[in-house]
Amino acid sequence: MINSTAPADGVPSWIKWILALLTLAAVIALGVSTVHRAAFSRIERTDFTVYRAAGLAVLQGSDIYQAHNSRGWAYVYPPPFAILMVPFTKMSVFWGALIWYVISVLLIAWAVVMAAELAGRTTVSKRDGWLLYVIPVLLISGWLVSAVTRGQASILLLWLVIAAFYWHFRGQNVLGGLCFAGAILLKVFPVLLIAYFAWRKRWQFTAVALIALAAGSLLLPATVFGWQRNIAYIRAWANTVARPALSDEETRAQSYLNEQLLDPQKPRNQSLEAVIWRLTRSGHARGIAAVLTGMMAFATIWIARRPLADRELVVASAAVSWMLLVPPVSESHYFVMLLLPMAVLAGEALAPANPATGRFARRTLIVFGVVSLGAVSGESVQLYGLLCWATVGLWAALVTLAARRSGITAGHPAG
Repeated sequence: MINSTAPADGVPSWIKWILALLTLAAVIALGVSTVHRAAFSRIERTDFTVYRAAGLAVLQGSDIYQAHNSRGWAYVYPPPFAILMVPFTKMSVFWGALIWYVISVLLIAWAVVMAAELAGRTTVSKRDGWLLYVIPVLLISGWLVSAVTRGQASILLLWLVIAAFYWHFRGQNVLGGLCFAGAILLKVFPVLLIAYFAWRKRWQFTAVALIALAAGSLLLPATVFGWQRNIAYIRAWANTVARPALSDEETRAQSYLNEQLLDPQKPRNQSLEAVIWRLTRSGHARGIAAVLTGMMAFATIWIARRPLADRELVVASAAVSWMLLVPPVSESHYFVMLLLPMAVLAGEALAPANPATGRFARRTLIVFGVVSLGAVSGESVQLYGLLCWATVGLWAALVTLAARRSGITAGHPAG
């Protein structure tokens, strides 16, 4: 007789119900907190109201880089995102924050599904397939919660980056290129991944992304702002955000965005440069970080110099991990993009190409999970860059996994 509580996928129905109820409870609780922060809190501990203020500036024809919320946080994104936020000015803060939250939750769910499908939904057994959705989310849950409750655009960035790889690996380079361009137009630093696609000679994808980037930064905003004002906005963003971020610590300190964004002393800035500066207080922190990230890039290229289909996603995941470490500002909520590397490692742990690589992937996930839990325990821990160093270790694990897969492909199983 077939046990009705043990379906074909091997997961008892009561476990599914518990997971579903816990997920629903978490979504509702986070939603209440997120909307309260935006609409009812005396201190607006949210970025949504900043985005909404920028959308209102677009509507009123005022300077988007003078827009700020009641807490004084200024708009720091390129011009296209301000246009995207205009519809939220047509509703109250309550309804706007609620809809923005619902969109964020849907984007997370979509990103999780895409990451799971990329990582081995078709190779992992039905009994273990559900773990491809659960494990990656649990391992980055601290950063997801931070991004969601603060109304951060990092959730949209997460979806754009994963969608770019998802459609790229399925040969839909137009969709993938459009998403990749959208990611760059939102936060700029994903442009670092253009080196990966060019190196892999993904010319159609790269061409679509560059054309969309030009249209999205110049042509489309010009229809709203006018050509001259759009160019002025681009220059304003470069002068107020990009240039100070790339300058030395003394120059950053003179920027009005220093306290909000640029100060390397901020614990939630987990870029390699910021962490090294906090640990050493050295004026050479940028140079040291540049050397280290350069060595990491070289190692990635060297290990993956010969394209092999079964390790391509591993290399892409290593590139995503590396990308998070390079910018001078990389706040902890940016690290939600580790969803893809986590999914790849979970896929390898559940359906290993070799027993040794399966054990290696499982150990990596366990270590990262423990370190990630410690990294969210307090600002004093973040000050020392625990998340940053965990990401460096994650990158090293992915490169090692790519090298081991090379050995398997070549007929020399990794031991």
